[in-house]
Amino acid sequence: MIRLTQTETRSVLMAGAAAVAAPAAALAQTAPAQDETSVDDIVVTGSFANSLADALTIKRRADSISDVVSASDIGNFPAVNVAEALQRVPGVSISREAGEGQFVSVRGLGPNFQSVTLNGSPIAYNENIRNSDQSGRQFQFRVIPADLISAIVVTKSPTADLIDGGIGSNIDIRTADALATEPFATARIFSHYENRTEENTPNGSISAGWRNADRTFGVVAGVSLATRHVQFDRVQTTGYTNRVINGATVSAPNEIQLTLEQEERTRISAMAGLSWKPTDSFALRADALYSRFNNVIDEDRISFGFGGRADFTTRFVASSARVVDGVLYAGQMNGGRIDRSAEYSEQQHENLFVKLQADWDVLGWTVTPSISYSEANSFLPVPLQRIGGATAENPAGLTYSYDFGDDPIGNREYASLLTNLDLSSPTSTRATTYRTRPINSEDNDKTALLNIQRDLDARFGALELGSIRFGGQYTDRSRDYQRRDRVLTARPGIDVNTPAFLDQQLPSNAFDRSIGNLYPQGLTYNRTLYGISFVIPNESNDTNAQSDDLVATGADLQQSYGVDEQITALYGRADFSVDFGPVPMDANLGLRWVSTDTLVKGTLLTAGRNAAGAVTTVVNPQTFEGSYEEFLPSLNLNFELRDDVLLRLGASRTLTRPSLADLRTAVVPNSGLITRVFLEGQTALDTAVPGARVGVGGNPELQPYTSVNYDASLEWYFNDFGALYGAVFSKDISDFIGGIARTEQILFATQAGQTLTADLQITRPQNIGDATIQGFEVGVSYKLDWGLGLSASATLTESEAQIEATPGVVTTAGLQGVSDESFSISPFFERGPFEAHFSYTYRSDFAANGNISPGSNAVLDENSAIMADGFGTLDFGASWQVNDTFQVFAEGTNILDARQAVYFGKESRPFQIHEYGPSYNLGLRATF
Repeated sequence: MIRLTQTETRSVLMAGAAAVAAPAAALAQTAPAQDETSVDDIVVTGSFANSLADALTIKRRADSISDVVSASDIGNFPAVNVAEALQRVPGVSISREAGEGQFVSVRGLGPNFQSVTLNGSPIAYNENIRNSDQSGRQFQFRVIPADLISAIVVTKSPTADLIDGGIGSNIDIRTADALATEPFATARIFSHYENRTEENTPNGSISAGWRNADRTFGVVAGVSLATRHVQFDRVQTTGYTNRVINGATVSAPNEIQLTLEQEERTRISAMAGLSWKPTDSFALRADALYSRFNNVIDEDRISFGFGGRADFTTRFVASSARVVDGVLYAGQMNGGRIDRSAEYSEQQHENLFVKLQADWDVLGWTVTPSISYSEANSFLPVPLQRIGGATAENPAGLTYSYDFGDDPIGNREYASLLTNLDLSSPTSTRATTYRTRPINSEDNDKTALLNIQRDLDARFGALELGSIRFGGQYTDRSRDYQRRDRVLTARPGIDVNTPAFLDQQLPSNAFDRSIGNLYPQGLTYNRTLYGISFVIPNESNDTNAQSDDLVATGADLQQSYGVDEQITALYGRADFSVDFGPVPMDANLGLRWVSTDTLVKGTLLTAGRNAAGAVTTVVNPQTFEGSYEEFLPSLNLNFELRDDVLLRLGASRTLTRPSLADLRTAVVPNSGLITRVFLEGQTALDTAVPGARVGVGGNPELQPYTSVNYDASLEWYFNDFGALYGAVFSKDISDFIGGIARTEQILFATQAGQTLTADLQITRPQNIGDATIQGFEVGVSYKLDWGLGLSASATLTESEAQIEATPGVVTTAGLQGVSDESFSISPFFERGPFEAHFSYTYRSDFAANGNISPGSNAVLDENSAIMADGFGTLDFGASWQVNDTFQVFAEGTNILDARQAVYFGKESRPFQIHEYGPSYNLGLRATF
């Protein structure tokens, strides 16, 4: 069987990068070179069809089951970031935030189950700093732009030399090697238009590569700017409570809540690579990538109290009720309460990655050592600031009502939401609280790798041992997460309930696609004026004070944590081949041993008493040391049934480590309850509803997920262009982690200096069972001679978990983030200087977490699970090659203006409707 060496594979990737010089400002990349076979440069004219051909060539020559997105493919679709470039790969689905891809799931397993590497080395992860949810090991792909990437390789059946950690897959993001591509310079400039905000913003990139005539020294570099001003409308309920209306028990929404989110996103990225090969036996390569993602977020929220109110029965107008499938679909409140809040912040996520690698051929061995350093720093230059206000309880004359309509999930729209309250008046909802929450998260990864390989070509009867390789890894990883919560105090003489503090106009199109008949929007708070009118009492006159500027209280320390993780791994791998009659087989067999040591640092608060007998807070620093070892065998068999047909079989054992956030000792009570207790004292605890007496925490004693995996694929490659391929897979996962709620005593501080205690339901992760995932995926690429072609893929998945949430009681459960079906259809047309491409991607319903992103927990109660309804988007790209230098292009994302809907357990109980609208790019590419 003919296989590409890694150097040859690199050249194919470089061909895609040469293509990038025309259709995209991406760059070519290489995996670590293990074979110095001389290969002539490949020159390719960039097109979507050529990118598919490049990807299929690499897939065909791979030594296990994998898929590839090449540089030209990335450049020919409106892929804002790496996540969006991946969504057309079989078995891959993405989750979006305000329309932009952020997290990647593979074969039904969520972001925590993917091992993400950059040029073969681990990369640090940014943490969620917007709210209390923690992403842990979920890599935020939006921080890396697509137009500085040369290739993305998704390995689904691992080999022993790959970095471990991904039960779902290993996703390797690759950048350029200057010695493997012709010198080039390319630029891309375009305007990005957001339909909801009606704003154009500038975007562009420039990249270049050079090598000397002897091909012993080369440099490659690129910079990228991406900007977007987005509007994200979110209509939601906040849960349901059973209420008796007109003699029948119905499920009434606790609140109807409107959230208007406006964001200004800016991503600046740069990459550079230097390659030096002074002799045929020695090469040195250095790579660096830097990205800074800033996001200014303005959020306005209005909440209308319904079924969650204690006085619902007396305030609800029973004659207004309309009930569908046991759910209150319409109704009116007389009195009640309307809450108005605003939240704003500026997020900044910085990523730095540097790597130095050598390749040395000595005495028939290829020795490849490398060292890498990666950091991901996330903080809030403007900390999360929340203004809270509300009407009085049951004010005279107040009315409000809602109507879900006939099918709010199917229609992606409520029929109406109305009130007689004047939301332009500063006294209609009096502002009562102003809070700030600075958060800083620092994640660092230092890794040393050693790979040693020798080609043997030794025969033992019918078996030929082609090569052996062995090596190791040492990774030192750390996470430091610091959070502070403060209630701000107005400066003397300030009255915020005046027109000057409520004078900002809301967008006129807010919620116009998700609510048919809506009350007048009114005005919102003046954030700038609030910022200069308040102080952090006794600590700072600056409302933008950072974590380091504030003295940590016991509650702050309880919500903060640190994790140190050391990983040591050794592996061995043998590549061999044997002929079974007319059928040749190539195979690799390997074993990876990995040891993980963790040190978790945190704080436990306990109640004590002072000399006067008053309850006080005792701060107890805590550390926890953990350790585990695993053996991870892998076997991949590749049969060449015909010259154009391959059968692949794979078996492996893999692991995924617990989320760093799940390992924390921290406890985070409900933030709204913390504020109420601080201001109101014991009264807030006495009147808190059960849904507010909750919190989340971590568990430093968690063990890793492990999985036994079986894979098989059949691949038929067409003579001229394209392929048809299918794969089946099975994963048997042990030590699955899920959240279990138990009662814990939590301490609260008050404005008067008291310490109060209360029992809360705290949800902590536990190893509680096993899970299985099985599925089938199929893909096809084909092109007619006259230019029309198609690339399509689909995945079918089944999953189930056996969970022991209560000792001795085993329950069958579902899994978050798993869609039963997903597919992508991408027709394209290329003729002469003109190209056009469309891509429709879809995934069916899946269980999600509270932020509507795929989680990693078991779903114990399907009736209360948050379910994202099936969702698909249509994108397009088109270009005209004006001459050898210039190309004009246009791109569109979500051009059908699809909206996402979410429900509680069943579609008759709506949870959220999302609207972010279409967006478009129009620009020019230049190649020199």
